Amino acid sequence: MYISELTMHGFKSFAKKDVLHFGEGITAIVGPNGCGKTNIVDAIRWVLGEQKYSVLRSGKMEDVIFNGAKNTKPLSVCEVTLTVHNNKGKLPIEYNDIEIGRRLYRNGESEYFMNRATCRLKDIQDLFVDTGMGSDAYSVIELKMIEQILSETGDDRRRMFEEAAGINKYKHQRRSTLKNFEATRTDLNRVSDLINEIEATVKALDLQLKRFERHAKLLDTLKEKEMSLAFLQIHENKIQVQPLKLRIEELNYLRDSNVSDESVHEKKLKILQTVYKSQQDELEKFRNQLGDFNAKREGLQNDIIVWREQSRSAIIAMDRLVVEQDKINKRKDELQHHLSDYKKVIRKLKPKIDSYLNTYKQKQSSFEEIDREFKEMQTALDSMQDKRWDLQQKLSDKKSLFDLTNTIIQEKTDSISLLKERILGFEKDLESISRQIEIKKNTKTSISEKLGKNKNRLDKKTQELEGLQYKKQQIDVQEHKVSSRIESLDSKCRIYEELLMSREGYPNGAKDILENKDQYKGVLGTVGDLLKVDDSMAPAIERALGEYAKCIVVKDRKTAMNIIEIARKRNAGKILIIPLKDINDEKQNKAKLRNDDNLLGRAVDFVKTTDSIKPLSNFLLGNILLVKDLKIGIKEKSLNNWDLVDMKGAFSIRGMIINNSNGNNDSGLIGRKEKIKNIKRDIRNQKNQFQKLHKQSAKLEKSIEKMKLDIVLLDNQANDLSINLEEVDRNLVQEGFQKNQFTESIDFANNSIKENEQETITQLLLIETLKLDIAKQEQILKKHAKEQTNKSDDLIKFQSKRDQLHQNTQDLRIECLNLEGQRENVIFQKRTAEDSINEFSARKSEIVKEITQLKRQDKDLIKSILSAENKLSEINGRVNKKKSILSLKQETANDSYRKIEEIQAQIRSEQKNREALQEELKHCELKIADFEQRINFVNER
Repeated sequence: MYISELTMHGFKSFAKKDVLHFGEGITAIVGPNGCGKTNIVDAIRWVLGEQKYSVLRSGKMEDVIFNGAKNTKPLSVCEVTLTVHNNKGKLPIEYNDIEIGRRLYRNGESEYFMNRATCRLKDIQDLFVDTGMGSDAYSVIELKMIEQILSETGDDRRRMFEEAAGINKYKHQRRSTLKNFEATRTDLNRVSDLINEIEATVKALDLQLKRFERHAKLLDTLKEKEMSLAFLQIHENKIQVQPLKLRIEELNYLRDSNVSDESVHEKKLKILQTVYKSQQDELEKFRNQLGDFNAKREGLQNDIIVWREQSRSAIIAMDRLVVEQDKINKRKDELQHHLSDYKKVIRKLKPKIDSYLNTYKQKQSSFEEIDREFKEMQTALDSMQDKRWDLQQKLSDKKSLFDLTNTIIQEKTDSISLLKERILGFEKDLESISRQIEIKKNTKTSISEKLGKNKNRLDKKTQELEGLQYKKQQIDVQEHKVSSRIESLDSKCRIYEELLMSREGYPNGAKDILENKDQYKGVLGTVGDLLKVDDSMAPAIERALGEYAKCIVVKDRKTAMNIIEIARKRNAGKILIIPLKDINDEKQNKAKLRNDDNLLGRAVDFVKTTDSIKPLSNFLLGNILLVKDLKIGIKEKSLNNWDLVDMKGAFSIRGMIINNSNGNNDSGLIGRKEKIKNIKRDIRNQKNQFQKLHKQSAKLEKSIEKMKLDIVLLDNQANDLSINLEEVDRNLVQEGFQKNQFTESIDFANNSIKENEQETITQLLLIETLKLDIAKQEQILKKHAKEQTNKSDDLIKFQSKRDQLHQNTQDLRIECLNLEGQRENVIFQKRTAEDSINEFSARKSEIVKEITQLKRQDKDLIKSILSAENKLSEINGRVNKKKSILSLKQETANDSYRKIEEIQAQIRSEQKNREALQEELKHCELKIADFEQRINFVNER
């Protein structure tokens, strides 16, 4: 298994999509500083699920997204994909290649992919567990992390070895399983608590059901009373509606009569509005005509002003052109005079310039010939100089080689002496290390034996501790169950005590008697309180007793009559009383019963009571049998003379089912006091058991703490021994390494001595050869230097002659250029004067044309001004006539408007009267609607 491909897009410095291909056997990435090596390692860690941004060298996880550069915008997402080639089948998957991907958005959202399908981080971690690959595995490290790994504690190194050995997977599965066991144990305890709480809630709901049935009866009575009240309310509302309907008819008649009067005024108003509109249209027409005349008048006035201004401007322009014409004539005469002077100067300069040019050409030819000879001599001298430098360089190289050879010989001699001294030191150190290794091996054997004994004792103590912890856990579970049972019994006891105090299930009269026994003399109690029944038989016995369970038992008939009289005076309510002395139990069916699996026995036999109350139980239950299944009991003909009741509460009188229970325990009237006593007795027993369990738990806790201290002591001893053993192992490894180093160093030193001796002999032979070559090279260099000095002196003399000739030639050239510059300047001035004369002639003809055009324009403007003034006087007359007609028509329109306002005032007055009638009509209709709504509300209710 190996990484075959890594794709990065937007991760750190990889803005564009980059793909790296790896072959099998590649284990490292190298390159210069800043090229992105560490970013590639970070990408591998990140795609494998690294969650610590500090490991990725970032301040937060979003910093791994490319943040932009000088010419590149930042990205909003980064993605890394890692392809692993599963050629050895280490990964538990059937594919040869698996692709792992991770994507991170700048808003913090993250996605994981496996073969381009969305997956969880846990899926990726489970896939690579115990393979050596992972975000924190040992197989992906940076250069700086090697020192951290070597300096970490033993536990961290152990985790790395366990990862390499492949046991981390099983440790992870063990931790996960133990965590699931603990969660399941907690859930089971919670379920037990919920069951106890729900049982108490169910019993409370049974009581609420009884209250609901009583509420339903009262609700039916309330419904009948509300229907009677609704009938009376409907009748009263109908009586109040009748006069309102009559008033609405009167108001409708008055409203219709007002509408007819209003229509007459509206017709008059429409006629006047039509006339007024036509008058306004005519006025608007006259205003528009008057506006047109005013606009024409203003236009003519503006034109006259503009034309007069244009005429004045034309006169000023003609005066300006005449002045400009005079200036042009004067300037033209001046330029004609200068032009003749320029021609004379040009004729004088030409022969002088030709003479200087001929002399310069002769000097230049001589200089070029001398310069060519000078360059040839200079080239020959440079060649000799290069040859001399080559000879000097060769001589210098040979001298350097000679000095270097002497230095090497001296170094080799010193090195041989030093190596011999070091060999003696290495041999002494090697002997010392060998003795220390032998001592360390003996120490390691002793520590290993002590560590084995300590581990055996520690394992034994650990097993004993687990046994004690298991016992304590079992006792804690029992203690928790007993505590829950006590709470449940307390809740149940409180419910029964509340039922006993509130007399729930008894009629109001019976409640009054039981709550005021001091006013009702001779009361023995209720049937339910006097009879005692087991909880298993209570539903059947209570169903058999029926309403008799709510009866009050008194001494005799006289006492019963007194109680009834007192209850009537107190308005106590319904009462059922049984006088004990007057009970006749001779009617009890005393027939023998045959053996039957379905037959449980007489109901009276399952009731516990005192001898004085025995007649009461015989009277109420003497003719009732308890059976397992009522359907089977009814079919038995021998039981036709008996009343039957089964354990579910189904009841039959003489073979006919008259009551079938739904399985609930009704109100539990039988043996409430006895149940409370039994519950309190159970609570005391449970508390005693709880105290015993608590003492056992405390005793075990002390034993466990003592055992833990022993284990900690043994564990500390084992850790100390392990540390000592590791220290000895580390020292053995280091000393073994040192021993090998000393042996290798001795061998290396002997080989180096042989090599240095051979090298010294070779260098001595080289020195003799170099001495002869250096002497020969020095003689050749002296001869060449003398020849070069002679050539250099000749070149200096010839150069001074060449420089003097070159200076004379340049002086002639400068003088010639000055004369040519003077001539060019005069020619330019002559050309400029000729161009100016031509321009003045052209401008003079243009001025004549402009003056003629301005005179013609001035005449046309004067004619236009006279014509416009005549039209203006005519338009002023028309405007005055239109204004007088417009004022007359405006007065007529104002009269029509006043008449319209008078009629509108009459219409508004009539509308106010009609609105008052409408408001009263609306008020009456709202009242009728309110009464009808009340009637409908009562009907719906």
